[in-house]
Amino acid sequence: MADTVEDKLAVLDGMNTSLGKITNVQVRLTLAGETDLANQLDAHRKALLAQIEELQGQVADQWTVSAATLTERLRDANEDLQTRIRNIKNQVNVANNAIQIIGQIDGALQFLKTVVP
Repeated sequence: MADTVEDKLAVLDGMNTSLGKITNVQVRLTLAGETDLANQLDAHRKALLAQIEELQGQVADQWTVSAATLTERLRDANEDLQTRIRNIKNQVNVANNAIQIIGQIDGALQFLKTVVP
């Protein structure tokens, strides 16, 4: 069964939620004086934004991965991202959590490149 436009829009909403969380981390890192990490995260955030915009442009076209699969992966990623944000907020292994978030973004970018043919 093909995904509906609504299914795809729900996926894009989830991606934008992730983007908002990543922006939150970037601001937290900047305010904590972790400028280098904030700048690294910003570069990855911009790459993710570009990929999201590409998917938005192709929302009516055929994606190579189902919306249900994307939704499940997004849910898992957002849960992990929220845990890392909480750790950064509580000053627990800030640098390590930021680096792990950057790694998550890189993994998401690699995966999202397979969604858009």
